[in-house]
Amino acid sequence: MSDFLSRAVELSSRFSRAYLLGQLIFITLFFASYLVMMQPFLELAETSLASRFVIRGVIDCANIVLVTHLLLRPVLKYYLLSVSQKLLPALWSFLYLTALSLFCSAISMLTTKLDLLKTTQIDTVSFNHQNQQVLMEFSQFNQWLLGGFNTLIVLLGWSLIYLFWHGLQQKKLLQQQMQQAQIQQLTYQLSPHFLFNALNSVRALIFENQQQAAQTVTQLSELLRIHLQSQMRPVATLAEEWQTAEFYLQIEQVRLEQRLETSIELADDCLTQKLPALTLLTLIENAIKHGISPNAEPGWLKVKAEKISHSLWVLSVSNSYKAASPFKGTGSSLANLQQRLQLQLGDSVRWQQTKTEHQFELRMELPYV
Repeated sequence: MSDFLSRAVELSSRFSRAYLLGQLIFITLFFASYLVMMQPFLELAETSLASRFVIRGVIDCANIVLVTHLLLRPVLKYYLLSVSQKLLPALWSFLYLTALSLFCSAISMLTTKLDLLKTTQIDTVSFNHQNQQVLMEFSQFNQWLLGGFNTLIVLLGWSLIYLFWHGLQQKKLLQQQMQQAQIQQLTYQLSPHFLFNALNSVRALIFENQQQAAQTVTQLSELLRIHLQSQMRPVATLAEEWQTAEFYLQIEQVRLEQRLETSIELADDCLTQKLPALTLLTLIENAIKHGISPNAEPGWLKVKAEKISHSLWVLSVSNSYKAASPFKGTGSSLANLQQRLQLQLGDSVRWQQTKTEHQFELRMELPYV
């Protein structure tokens, strides 16, 4: 029991903006329905009596809010999270709601004992039936039961709506977790391909310049450190992506020397935009492997990022293309990247590949946030 109470207090202290908005809408509708039912009293010439009914309505609203937040919501969340390992039977749930309803009704009746609100107690109702005036009187016990029944309907509706909303939130969270897992899995698939190319670059230097090869190994270790860190999170900013890609370009520049000319144009207002981890590295690596490395003549690589509207920015990577690459790629790295972009950004991504006799360009239009 003590564990439940401590858990209930903890759950009551935590709430989201969506929950607060839902509570605001609920209490607004509750108060509006109260005003509709009390309209005959609010239209009386005696303004002091009308204001007293409004005050009682405000107190009843506060009573409902406190009960749903402090006594009902923690129990529902405790049940939903299955903390107790034992599902709460439906019968006990209904009995608990009934008890809360009677409690709310008792609190409402106690407020009418205050001197200010004594005139708001309704214990007699008259109506016409077959042209005869019928008078009905309600004892305090009947008022308590009737008020409890009305409150039970309200709390039952609140509970069903909350359970439905909580189910949608859990489903959304599960979808996000599955999406992140897919992105992470696709990111891990890039590692063997990246490591193979980087080690080949170092291997080529060992026979040409051992001192430079040692320096390149240091750069490679730093690159691998950044690469491993990037795998711990599925997204990175363009600035972080360029930091990783720059290390890779330094290693390739040592191997290719004058055969690699680079042009980097990254607009400052795009550096904070987020991408799937290793996006830029994948594009640059693909361009060098299939466009520049197979050719004995100098080649060029151009990376450009710019904002083209208030809601769009463009990232493009283009490279020279002459001789056919000896590496018969499967296109899996670009397909992998496209799938990760689709998972993270949805249909808002526009992917365009252009290949001519001497140039290959990949252009992506991305949402600017």
